[in-house]
Amino acid sequence: MTYRHLPPGAPRKAGGESPIALLGYPPEIASALRDSGIVALGLPGAPLDEVLAACETLGFLGALIHADVQESLAPHLYLDPDARRAGRADAVAFTGGPRGTYTAPEALLDALQQRGYTGRSASAMLIGRAHDLQVGLGLARLGFRSVTVVASNRPLAEQVLRGFPAGVAAYALSRDDRAVQSLAERCELIVLTGGRMPLGVLQPFHTVIDLTGHAGPLIEQSGSTELRLPDFPLRVLSRQLEHVTGQRIRPELLETVARLLTAGQRI
Repeated sequence: MTYRHLPPGAPRKAGGESPIALLGYPPEIASALRDSGIVALGLPGAPLDEVLAACETLGFLGALIHADVQESLAPHLYLDPDARRAGRADAVAFTGGPRGTYTAPEALLDALQQRGYTGRSASAMLIGRAHDLQVGLGLARLGFRSVTVVASNRPLAEQVLRGFPAGVAAYALSRDDRAVQSLAERCELIVLTGGRMPLGVLQPFHTVIDLTGHAGPLIEQSGSTELRLPDFPLRVLSRQLEHVTGQRIRPELLETVARLLTAGQRI
């Protein structure tokens, strides 16, 4: 097998350390990681079977995976429970075979618990488009009595809801369903994971988590309360690197990279 899609001279070792592959990311991400002391090399996101085989052959420690490649990569990996539930992987460790994980749900849960947020006896609504809604799977452990998922279409919403435990009242809606507004009025928490916030959904009693950066004006106009999670991208990156390297990296070393990742993957 030839690896013509890899950059010429891709190293088995870089700087005396095993490098990390970046699949589907722009070059500045690799540069920022190297500035943080992490040896990284950007690689194409296709063809996946050849790229993964090359990563193992060339001695890469693991890989960080861009959102555009996460779902198509999953069938090529041994997935942990989080990745299996989401049907995607955002980080891969090559030690012991290509092992994939999906860190975003746990990172979101970490960020909320750090702020003392609890969903016990409350109701939540997740609003997104498709893959982005998988980020909300971590909310299943916050004790919500009901969860409504609003996606581009109802089958996608139903697919996301399958990741929530039995016993939670669950509703699946498409974004253009007339019931979205009435069900939102019964929720305390609104989480926007992708796309735009539907008009007329937000009310003054809502707490809103906006993972897109687009909903600020609507949140302000509605009088609802925004729960900001500025450390969420940092927590995702920290968990990804821990899966890849087996080591915890000081968060302050990752802030620049986390900002670039967020800017490059606005949903």
